[in-house]
Amino acid sequence: MSKILGAQLYTIRNFAATPEELDQSLSRIKAMGYRTVQVSAMWHLSVDEIAAIVASHGLQTVITHTPYERFIDDLDGVIRDHHKLGCSLAGLGGLPKKYQSKDGYYAFAKKFSTIADELAQNGLKFSYHNHHFEFQKYGGQLGLDILIEQTNPDSFLFTLDTYWVQVGGGNPSNWIRKLKNRIEAIHLKDLAIIDSQQIMAEVMEGNLDWPEILQACEEAGVKWYLIERDDGPTDAFDSLKISYDHLRKLGYE
Repeated sequence: MSKILGAQLYTIRNFAATPEELDQSLSRIKAMGYRTVQVSAMWHLSVDEIAAIVASHGLQTVITHTPYERFIDDLDGVIRDHHKLGCSLAGLGGLPKKYQSKDGYYAFAKKFSTIADELAQNGLKFSYHNHHFEFQKYGGQLGLDILIEQTNPDSFLFTLDTYWVQVGGGNPSNWIRKLKNRIEAIHLKDLAIIDSQQIMAEVMEGNLDWPEILQACEEAGVKWYLIERDDGPTDAFDSLKISYDHLRKLGYE
């Protein structure tokens, strides 16, 4: 199984306000050794600009985070944009607040099952990114379990986020194994405690069990290992490099 590292561009969202800034940022990311990226928080730029800049650095877009409204109002455009990017995974960054109830999870699963199936008919797959709120129980059942059970495993995938699983009280390794063959892309970020505060940290700089997580990823068939750091005390580019360097020593590239 390949061990290809990618940069979740949400990490450097504050350094991509213009095509020129994105170009400079991707130059730095490529120089670190990254081979793939996730396009997220970049939609103020045109998809043609994004695709051209990514390609100019020899990088591959493997997944996006696409706004919820576009899936609802412009699915044809979403399909077209992903084909332009050469990207097969259309991701959603989280569950809108209006769906965060027991009935809401069922409604979302039904609506996005239809969307996922249409994406599949056009050579794409849908991938849902979790946070911590999906670990709330409704009558003893987790919101995340409702999404898993009520959707098509062939077209509705999950971009599991190691940090948010841990925050939600779950064991990242167990959830990775539970979603075997439904995780093509995963978000890797660590969790640390500094001055009694919980923070996001670079991979292997916090308290998560990385040997077990990475073993579970291999068993589950993960293809794309995407490094992300939403916020924290470390410079965004330094953060991406620290995580990359740690994983590179283990044979990831």
